[in-house]
Amino acid sequence: MLAKDIMVSPVITIGDDQSIERAVELVNSAHVGAVPVVDKQGWLVGIVTEGDLIRRIASSGIGRQPVLDNDNRNDMLAHYIKARSWRIKDVMTSPVVTAPPTATIARLAELLLSYTIKHVPIMVDGQLLGMVSRRDLMRAMMNPPSELAISDDEALLTAVRSRLGSELGISPDTIQTSIKDGWVALHGEVSSLLEREAARVAAESVPGVRGVANDILVAHPRSSPMRRGG
Repeated sequence: MLAKDIMVSPVITIGDDQSIERAVELVNSAHVGAVPVVDKQGWLVGIVTEGDLIRRIASSGIGRQPVLDNDNRNDMLAHYIKARSWRIKDVMTSPVVTAPPTATIARLAELLLSYTIKHVPIMVDGQLLGMVSRRDLMRAMMNPPSELAISDDEALLTAVRSRLGSELGISPDTIQTSIKDGWVALHGEVSSLLEREAARVAAESVPGVRGVANDILVAHPRSSPMRRGG
């Protein structure tokens, strides 16, 4: 599943010369968590999120302090602008983390987590096509495309065995697999409970598998012979 399959489109935008009050209106009326910011030519220049707006509201209650510290003056001036300005371009997040419409949902999840963000604008050739949020990813997980699921038992069995081997390094001699009507049975013996559960997860994650009967045994480590006291 790709970004173009789950993105929200068209996207409401706001000009970088607009006010924070206008951004709050858009967030509330459209029930969105972020609004892309564009310049007069329509190019994406930033994004204003609920977090940006809440931080601006919170800072309005902070007592005004003069910017006198010469050592950190630039940092203090930047903070002052974000805390006091009512223009979108002064409080928006920029630059913006974006993704192409062909990005996989796994790649989108990586971006959201690594940059600690909640929204990713989807771009192609500089044009804004849509937006993907964390909530959109959650919906995608709950409703996977049916065409990805394998319906044939023989093909499913091959897929399960392949996943066990390629992802866990488990050979067919170690874990025997069988399947009937989409239900997988796992037999064999492994060295740890974690390996047993990892095999179950690998089988369950194959699209089309309806369930897994995990009959894998965990070998008990041999106890060391007791030493006689002397």
